[in-house]
Amino acid sequence: MDLSIITGDWPYDEDEEANNVRKVVGVDGSMKVQLRVRGGLIQWEAEGRPDGRKPHGFPSVLDHGTDLVAGEGRLPRGRRGTRTQLDADLINELAQELFDYYRRGRALFLLGDYRRALADALHNLRVLRLIRRHGPDEPVTFNYDRYRPTLLLERARAGMLLHLQAADVRAALDALNRGIKDIESFHVEYELEGELSDSAERQALVDLRRSLREKHNIPLNDLELLHSLKVEQEIAIRRENYEMAARLRDKINVVQQRGTGKE
Repeated sequence: MDLSIITGDWPYDEDEEANNVRKVVGVDGSMKVQLRVRGGLIQWEAEGRPDGRKPHGFPSVLDHGTDLVAGEGRLPRGRRGTRTQLDADLINELAQELFDYYRRGRALFLLGDYRRALADALHNLRVLRLIRRHGPDEPVTFNYDRYRPTLLLERARAGMLLHLQAADVRAALDALNRGIKDIESFHVEYELEGELSDSAERQALVDLRRSLREKHNIPLNDLELLHSLKVEQEIAIRRENYEMAARLRDKINVVQQRGTGKE
């Protein structure tokens, strides 16, 4: 079929990404997500695996991999061996699936379908966790896990907007706080604390949190303030900005002395 029949009245927009995504009802009656790309389009299922396939007889490669590693735990105790390790082919399948879920999740986010966008981000975080726990070695694991901060950002933003749709500002802030802390934990896990100040993902969530608090006139509570001050102090020390670090130390002491900010 000549795709111009479909794309002729839907030109690719170089400047506005949101104009390149839409939902349609397929001939089977189910919802589809379409992404307009230069020279054509991509279509995914709105629910389940984007391509609608059942790899290895499972709803997703993630489900297949999860079942595979769970098989070790189902064996009798005396027959259990070493930790099940994912082979290169399966990891490649997981990576391809992650990419499709990520692109569909981005499209769903632009369409304002935050529930499905959140589900896709959570799916991909589970993929990374599976590779992290059962990959062959750390270099291979980190090759994929380095995208975790991006997915944590996607999860936090979708969760925030989903809670805001329900008029639950506190839950929206909690989603942002969780994202910030999980990105910080990622940097600690890989001993990348020195790069935390350059994390665009963390800064995006901090900016969103600040904007949301200002809009709804909600100040940081003492625990959140204490956490934020300590992170900023660590960054100042690594940058050898000791004057700033000293000022932050004084602020930390004030919050701790208030009592409610003690850990």
